[in-house]
Amino acid sequence: MSNYFPQELIDQVRSANDIVEVVSEYVSLKKKGRNYFGLCPFHTEKTPSFSVNPEKQIFHCFGCGQGGNAVSFLMTHDKLGFVEAIKLLAKRANIRLPQKEYDRKKLELTDKLYHANQMGAAYYSGNLSGLPSGKEAQAYLEKRRVSKETSKTFQLGLALEEWDGLLKFCISKGVEQQTLLTAGLIIERSDGKGFYDRFKNRLMFPIFNLSGKIVALAGRIIDEKDNPKYLNSPETPIYQKGKLLYGLNFSKEKIRESRFAIVVEGYMDFLSLHQAGLQNLVASCGTAFSANQARLLARFAEEVILLFDSDNAGEKATLRSVDLLYDAGLEVKVAVLPKGFDPDSYLNNYGELKLRELINQAVGYVKFKASFLNDRFANLSLREQEGILMDFAQTAARISQGVRRELFLKQVSEQLDVSESIVRKALLTVTGKKDTEQIAARVAPQKPGPQAWEKEFLALVMDNWHWFKKAETEIVAEDFSTSHHQELWRFLSQQNQAREEFDLADFLEKAENASLRQLLLEIASLDFLGVESETLFEDYIRRFRAERREREINKVKQSLKNAEAVKDEEAVQTLSSKLHNLLQENTLTVSSEKTS
Repeated sequence: MSNYFPQELIDQVRSANDIVEVVSEYVSLKKKGRNYFGLCPFHTEKTPSFSVNPEKQIFHCFGCGQGGNAVSFLMTHDKLGFVEAIKLLAKRANIRLPQKEYDRKKLELTDKLYHANQMGAAYYSGNLSGLPSGKEAQAYLEKRRVSKETSKTFQLGLALEEWDGLLKFCISKGVEQQTLLTAGLIIERSDGKGFYDRFKNRLMFPIFNLSGKIVALAGRIIDEKDNPKYLNSPETPIYQKGKLLYGLNFSKEKIRESRFAIVVEGYMDFLSLHQAGLQNLVASCGTAFSANQARLLARFAEEVILLFDSDNAGEKATLRSVDLLYDAGLEVKVAVLPKGFDPDSYLNNYGELKLRELINQAVGYVKFKASFLNDRFANLSLREQEGILMDFAQTAARISQGVRRELFLKQVSEQLDVSESIVRKALLTVTGKKDTEQIAARVAPQKPGPQAWEKEFLALVMDNWHWFKKAETEIVAEDFSTSHHQELWRFLSQQNQAREEFDLADFLEKAENASLRQLLLEIASLDFLGVESETLFEDYIRRFRAERREREINKVKQSLKNAEAVKDEEAVQTLSSKLHNLLQENTLTVSSEKTS
């Protein structure tokens, strides 16, 4: 066995393995901001300091300093050599590696499959642009307003009404018959005597992987009387439909820049919108999201806007996709099309600006789902009400970020006009929690000592950065009881000048010392469940004000005591008056807060 792998093959193995998925097999990870965190597998720790960055496909431990990519993670964790790590990752991705030295000079199975699909796409593309029989398909594309430039960019093609046109073309180009069969481009005849092309009389769409290689093909009927409407390549060693999103190779940078992705169902919807300039876009190809697809999209986006057809099938596709999108840490909105329209037809009827307006008006998932109720929630039977609440609770349980989950529950309460306590009880039932009061007591600011509730407050505002901005107008570093918390508040305030969001990994890199990094990690690991977070935030602010008043009162009391000890009558009189005013003001403030 040679220890040598071509760099192209190494890159292929790396790109086929999402580092979050690889590391998740060894470490329990939780999403915090743009990154995932867990307990480091390379040293003993109580607070998660091990970070995985899905965008850069790297890991880093802020505790011990270990870092690298998926290959180096396996090499360090499993004590493997480079070749063994590559072999393990290749096996995970169903990529065949060379078995002998001389195999380096030959195309391996994956290379053969890539080549076969590329040849297939070239054959179909030639049919569309170079044959008289392609005029019908060209007319169809013109009717759908797909430009020649778009057709060329996405390598659209045409499968002719022939039994073996593709087979003959590919054989003439040196593609082996067995490779075409493995790629799913041809099918064996039922009598075992030969093969025929899988695709006939269809508009062809090459399907690209993330690195831009053609891994499969899909065919759409041109004559609307034919069926099925779409026909795809079967799964192969280089194509697993649950791990790819159509068009992501073209759109990933735009999605990364905008931090949100528009998701449509079909190839034509994708092409039409992409051509119109909406390029932070992917197509689900008519299927519900898989966990792998959701995780893949989360590498580039923070929010997803679902723009599916306005028919029942589109609505069901939306509902099926949501839980896994939330599970991947994505925020979900739905752009609602008028009845009878799909994204492509809406764009062609009303134009790009109107479509952009519709997308900008996308509603939250809770409001979208609540709109399906045939009657007001209060008018439904108890069994129906329970079912709806449990459905929402199942989705809420997928949201790992505490504050976001709280806001989701609040939206459910408002949309259904039912108390938050009932919604929260449904969540507790789903998650196996038994006592709302126990959870509330865990985070209630009235009971823990200063360090405990201050940490919980810091965790709350770090989880929801716009609350930090609001709190900064009320609180200064000196309001905290410990020098560590004061240092952290000053650090957060300093970072707030330069950025609009909290990013734990970025903040950890900027922290000046180990103790500050450790406190950041410890506080970021705190979470909230079953508590109305906005109310909790206001409770903390009131407590800071109360603590500040208490410190001032105690300071005056001590000064008064000192003045009395030295018999300074003038100071005693001044301080007594000041203490009286402070106590009276405190009483009025407490009374006002209780009634507000």
